[in-house]
Amino acid sequence: MIQDITSLLNQIKEDKDIFQKSRLLEYIIKEKNLRIVDLAKKIGFKPSYICHLLRLKKIPDVVMDGYYSKSVSSSHIYLLSRLNDKKQMIDLYEKILEQNYTVKQTENTVRNYLYQVKSIGKYINKESVEKLTQKIKEKFPELNIQIIQTRIRGRVILEIKGDLEKSSKILKLILEKLILN
Repeated sequence: MIQDITSLLNQIKEDKDIFQKSRLLEYIIKEKNLRIVDLAKKIGFKPSYICHLLRLKKIPDVVMDGYYSKSVSSSHIYLLSRLNDKKQMIDLYEKILEQNYTVKQTENTVRNYLYQVKSIGKYINKESVEKLTQKIKEKFPELNIQIIQTRIRGRVILEIKGDLEKSSKILKLILEKLILN
């Protein structure tokens, strides 16, 4: 039994076929009752990579054929596997072939399908973020400020350390300033 698992793990490490790796991983997880984190340690892969491989089992046959015929790359396949709808996968696969989509274009289209957000515009530059943070700190020195911007959302985190009396007072001031200005 241990030898069986060891040979399967070696096969996963050495196999170049991502779909075969996916099938073997699924078999080991289901039949040998191994958790993904334990399996990742044994193989030397990151758990996230194993999850990417496991997601490949939902790829439609027509898309899989495109991979085997080298019409699309494994990067395209991984991105397509993020979609939950097989029709969307096939539609995007056809766009990749027809319009010769790059991996970046495919990634942006997948993001648009998943989050209904187009990757347009630019990030706020570091200098602007630092200036804004500094201005807020001047008015509210007790705040810890964190500004996070991704392709699909922007977030401003204002953290106040202290008891309810202190935090309530500062929160009211901030909210009043937002409403009045």
